[in-house]
Amino acid sequence: MSIAEHRPPLDKAVIVATALRLLDDVGLDELSTRRLAAELGVKGPSLYWHFKSMGELRDHMAEALLSAEIPPPDPDPRPGDWRDWMAEGARGIRRAAHSRRDGGRLLVGWRPTPERRARLYPANRARLEASGFGADDARLAFLAVGRYAMGWALTEQATDGRTPQSDADFESGLSAMLDGFALRLRRG
Repeated sequence: MSIAEHRPPLDKAVIVATALRLLDDVGLDELSTRRLAAELGVKGPSLYWHFKSMGELRDHMAEALLSAEIPPPDPDPRPGDWRDWMAEGARGIRRAAHSRRDGGRLLVGWRPTPERRARLYPANRARLEASGFGADDARLAFLAVGRYAMGWALTEQATDGRTPQSDADFESGLSAMLDGFALRLRRG
């Protein structure tokens, strides 16, 4: 049997998984379509059959990291649980960023795919609106909490790393942010 017969068929999932493995080995700056194609044992243009650009591939890589750490939206949310739910989402973003070399940088450049936007954003916004958030405050809460978590992880990766103190500081800042949204919610 040849090596090609042992290779899994080339599809988006295989390409993303291989790209994530390669990310751990070489980092974001050295991850290229040429290097990825060589790792997969194919010619570079084969990748463009599945992803029209390296940016699109990176978006799918980021979504794979996030999907592994953040559960899908609960179809039957409880209106009062928004705070715990948002906190766990922020922790999931931070875990996703730390799950791979340069994961924070990958997430910072992420543009959600149309499928993710159509599936998750309306459900997440509806969950906050069911808890009393207005549409603008729901949007702002997602942006603020998500960017806080990504920025925190990115800073950790660029400096001394994740420590017990940085964990405690992250939780303190997250709590303060959620307190602010709770206050806004009470004020109407």
